Amino acid sequence: MRPLSAALALVLAVGLTAGCSDAVDELLTPKPTGCLIGHAEEPLHLSSEQTFHAATIAAVGLRDGMNERAVAVAIATSFQESKLSNVDYGDHDSLGLFQQRPSVGWGTEEEILDPVYASFKFYEKLRRIDDWEDMAIGDAAQAVQVSAYPDLYAQWEDDALVVAAAFAGGEEAGVSCVAGGSGGDSTDAAALAEAYAYQWGAEAAAVEGQTVTLAADDAVTGWNRASWAVAKSHEFAVASVEYAGMHWEPGEDGWTAPDGEVAEAAAADESAVVITLGVAGE
Repeated sequence: MRPLSAALALVLAVGLTAGCSDAVDELLTPKPTGCLIGHAEEPLHLSSEQTFHAATIAAVGLRDGMNERAVAVAIATSFQESKLSNVDYGDHDSLGLFQQRPSVGWGTEEEILDPVYASFKFYEKLRRIDDWEDMAIGDAAQAVQVSAYPDLYAQWEDDALVVAAAFAGGEEAGVSCVAGGSGGDSTDAAALAEAYAYQWGAEAAAVEGQTVTLAADDAVTGWNRASWAVAKSHEFAVASVEYAGMHWEPGEDGWTAPDGEVAEAAAADESAVVITLGVAGE
């Protein structure tokens, strides 16, 4: 066991002597990390990395004309194959989010390790499967993957449906992350706009300073993009996301709805998602 630091030991000693058990409990309680998905009494908790990749998988599916259920199939598959991580190893020569194999025609190693390409190839095969939409989520996943363990995908169905609802179903304020900029800490708004264009197949409506604006046709498309933006706080130093009168910034408060006439007017506008990145060095 690693010894306690002198400072922590002193705080514990003082707390216990003074009877400040609440303060000690707070000190020893791990701080929340990652992201919460959905609005259940106990939302699905994913790491920042898992949420980041889930957003990409969903965006590519919507870009390519696939629906929310297709996204759920893809998410369930990635949960089983890689725990929603873009791993550079696997059984035989399997790689990436879906453990696709270069040797059987999924693409080159470099291509498969690109989450956008890997997602595209997954949906490409899914859409060629007859009546996949009438299958159970796990059965559709198996039809794509042809796994030696066909029954394992079904265990992820409930979680996959929750994730798909948030990223492809237009669920209001469906994604909230505790921290922003935990990955590359990029404060480059142009880079975020470029990532959006690559994953969604559409240009950002505007890039001005540290602000990126994404156009939305309605509340469903708007919330899908707003959730995507929150999920990308793993790589980009996202300071805030605003949509339809709601405001998100990294922390435990999640999405909030400011009061006042200005907020009411903003709530009526479902045409734009506004993403603000932090400033380098702050």
